[in-house]
Amino acid sequence: MHRFLLTLVALAAVSMASDAKAEFIITTAILEFKQDSPRQQDIELVSRSTENDYVVAEVSEIVNPGSPDEIRKLIEDPAEGGLLVTPDKTILTGGSRKVLRFVLLKEPDAKERIYRVAVKPVVKGVENDTKVGLKVLVGYEVLVIVRPSVMQPSYTAQRNGKTFTATNNGNTNVLFQHGQQCSAADKCEPTSVVRVYPGQTAQLELPHDMPVSFSIWNGVETTEKQFP
Repeated sequence: MHRFLLTLVALAAVSMASDAKAEFIITTAILEFKQDSPRQQDIELVSRSTENDYVVAEVSEIVNPGSPDEIRKLIEDPAEGGLLVTPDKTILTGGSRKVLRFVLLKEPDAKERIYRVAVKPVVKGVENDTKVGLKVLVGYEVLVIVRPSVMQPSYTAQRNGKTFTATNNGNTNVLFQHGQQCSAADKCEPTSVVRVYPGQTAQLELPHDMPVSFSIWNGVETTEKQFP
């Protein structure tokens, strides 16, 4: 599971925190909606604390994803934005589990839509203004992909030295994951993951100047391919 951590700094009447840790986890960080898939999907929040956590979910649509003009647009009206997350505010009691529901309100169309949902704890109030410390709270970010109604995945990719370059020529994003460079059958080194959005080109710096293989997910199927 790809986990996107958000480090949130909040003022509170507490002593200085020595380190940051998540008081809850989420069961998945990537959701995909397709033309023939259900219009609602759930994830769970799982408390790892003995205390209550006040959790909020903030939905943003990513406009022009992966491009220099990428914009994060906060959605205040789910009907207009097309994605509802409920509840958007909740109390996660210590040791409990709670369902967070994602509901697609608009049918997939010709264009792919990308959302990011910040699931984060918040501090409730400041008890004593004379003893303000710094508390670091850790939350998560869920990537929500709404694939186009008719998917037409297409890409070109190549390795040149220690640089891997991929260009998306289709209408839906392509994920290059589980990358490996192997100097011997029993000696392989993993690479980073790269997701390429429609109309965009992305580059990945590799550990070595040698062939690299990826597991490639395009929304329709997964293929294994090596790039010499």
